[in-house]
Amino acid sequence: MPVLRRKLVASKEDTTKVKLQLAIGHLMLLKGLKGPKDVDSAIRFANEAQVLSRRLNYHFGIINSMLLRVETLYERGDAKAAVKLAENALLFCRQNNNSDGEARSYHMISKHFSTNSQSELRTRIWYNDKAIAIFRKNKNFHSLADMLTVNADMLFQADRTTEALRFLFEALNLGKGVSMRTVEGIYWNIGRNSFRLGDYDNALKYSLLARETARKVNDTTAQVCVINLNIASSYIKKQDYYRSIPYSKDVVSLAKKYNHEGLVREGAYQLASAYTRTNQIPKALAVLNEMKSRPGGFLKDIALKIEYINTLVYVKKLPEAKEYVSELESLLPKIYPENIQQIMNVHNALAYYYSETGKVNKAYKHTELHAHLAHKLNYAKGIQTAEYRYYQLVSLKGDKKSALAHFQKEKAIKDSIDNVSKAYQISLLHIENAAMDRNRHIEMLTKDALIKDIKMKRNELIQRVTISGIIVLLIVTGLIFSRYRLKQRSNAMLLSQKLEINNQNNALKHLVSYKNQLLGEKDLLLKEVNHRVKNNLQIVMSLLASKSAYLSSESAQQAILDSQNRVRSIALIHDQLYKTDNVTQISVFLYINELVDSLYDFLDDDINNIEIFCEIEDFMLDVSQAIPIGIILNETVTNALKYAFPDNQNGKISIRVKKVDMFVEVIISDNGVGLPSNFNLSNVNTLGINLLKGLTPQLGGTFNIKNNNGLTIFLKFPLESPSHDYGTLANELADQEQPLRV
Repeated sequence: MPVLRRKLVASKEDTTKVKLQLAIGHLMLLKGLKGPKDVDSAIRFANEAQVLSRRLNYHFGIINSMLLRVETLYERGDAKAAVKLAENALLFCRQNNNSDGEARSYHMISKHFSTNSQSELRTRIWYNDKAIAIFRKNKNFHSLADMLTVNADMLFQADRTTEALRFLFEALNLGKGVSMRTVEGIYWNIGRNSFRLGDYDNALKYSLLARETARKVNDTTAQVCVINLNIASSYIKKQDYYRSIPYSKDVVSLAKKYNHEGLVREGAYQLASAYTRTNQIPKALAVLNEMKSRPGGFLKDIALKIEYINTLVYVKKLPEAKEYVSELESLLPKIYPENIQQIMNVHNALAYYYSETGKVNKAYKHTELHAHLAHKLNYAKGIQTAEYRYYQLVSLKGDKKSALAHFQKEKAIKDSIDNVSKAYQISLLHIENAAMDRNRHIEMLTKDALIKDIKMKRNELIQRVTISGIIVLLIVTGLIFSRYRLKQRSNAMLLSQKLEINNQNNALKHLVSYKNQLLGEKDLLLKEVNHRVKNNLQIVMSLLASKSAYLSSESAQQAILDSQNRVRSIALIHDQLYKTDNVTQISVFLYINELVDSLYDFLDDDINNIEIFCEIEDFMLDVSQAIPIGIILNETVTNALKYAFPDNQNGKISIRVKKVDMFVEVIISDNGVGLPSNFNLSNVNTLGINLLKGLTPQLGGTFNIKNNNGLTIFLKFPLESPSHDYGTLANELADQEQPLRV
């Protein structure tokens, strides 16, 4: 981040600056502990990149700044606005034949659909598949590997395990040729999903591969933390507790470094469990005591008490466990019903304690509640645990028939879980073998191609050497024969050419110098014209202000003030032309905002109770159209400020300007008193209406007025492309020095 920021400060207004702005914006969203300020910064960089990209007509920057803005909207939880902007980005990509941006837009649209609904999950996978197809066609292997990994997660959630594994192994093969960091993430994904499906051997295998890859690429990010957590969890599931201890320690240490409280606690609970199962009880309790001293919350406090109960009951310290049982029972009614998993864990811990203390009825009660919630979540492991505890409790009661039934149910569930795990192992093994066969085939083809290429190159080399030798011999013979004859003729020609070249060089230097001087004078003259026009208009405003001081008539003073505002709207245009390198076009966004700010400054005492809201799209407008627009906006907004809110009423004026296809739409509205009921546009002869009537045809546009809960003026005109050149610009600028005559 600091390196990119330094480069951004030193960059020019070009495409490199756009790429730096986008990179920093993305990094803001990738921070492990980002907050609202980071999201705001990402929005700012996205907006700045879009403004510069549109000025440069840089499609890559326009598309990616839009997509970065989409990500910020998702971060803020505004999914509706995010998907709408992503669809606009998709339309822009199609219009400009940018298939790579089209694929990224599909991915952004897919995020709108939830993974909790099967129908929405299928839609999300469908959009991602479209992105994958485009990346594969474009041979964008880096993005293809990322999208395959993303969609594999979706397929796992949709129980399409075999497809998910194929995607991950395809991504793995691509990643090996693109980025080892990508390979690290894919290994972790395979390990994580193997663990979720109960295949702890493959979970361990691929998590260890991910950790080894992280070591090779010197990865010290929080990703290493979650890899180590998966390794520790896999060892615990395989009951290899001693080996899980160092990985759990690494999780706690690295999570503390990144201040990731959730991972600190997960690693600590894994470590305490491993210490408990290896009879290192003081160490286990020390770890839990440390977690007690760390800042937490209601649910974290409950999770910690569960760990205390499980540890103390396991080592038969039942009196000490009783204290935490009482606290847990008092906290149980306070847990929100939506936290089903946490409630289920509480009942499981209480059932464990009461079954070990011989309180069968209480143990049976909590086992029933635990089983009910496990069935509700369709959590097979939880149902299996409940059936096994039923078996133990019913056995204590002496009901052998019921005990046998529960034992058989527990075995059936265990077999079902094992079958799922075995089916996954078989799928994984087949895909691994297919990948190995494919890689071997590719290696054989590569070797064959390499051998053929070497032979072909050797034959080509022999041919080239032979042909080259003959050619060199002929050339040498020809050179020797013609050397003497050419020498004298060449000397004479060289002397003549040298004199001619010297003369031409001198003439060219003179022409280049003269041309550069003229171009410099032209640029300076155009800037000076704009500067002087702006200064002359300011003098006109000052003269008008001076004149108003000698007028006693309030209407005359108001007329002078209105004239000042009209002149100021034109002066702002020349001020922009003077400040920028573009002498024919101005930024609509900057111009209208400056115009509104000038009205605030000039009429501050009169409009304290009125707010002006601007929603201006940033695009360039020809000077010939900007001046009429400025006068119309000045006139309509000033009229609204003067007449729409009598008796110092509070009010709001909205100005919206946007480009729709090749037209510009301007909407000026207020929530004031509106026009009289008997108002007739054709019979009105005020200056403001006459200006609107006169300037709208000049723009080649149309306007209409809506009088409902205030006044709304809608103006639409075609967007002209710049047609000025240096030869006519000075005359046009001179004409614009008389804005009141327009």
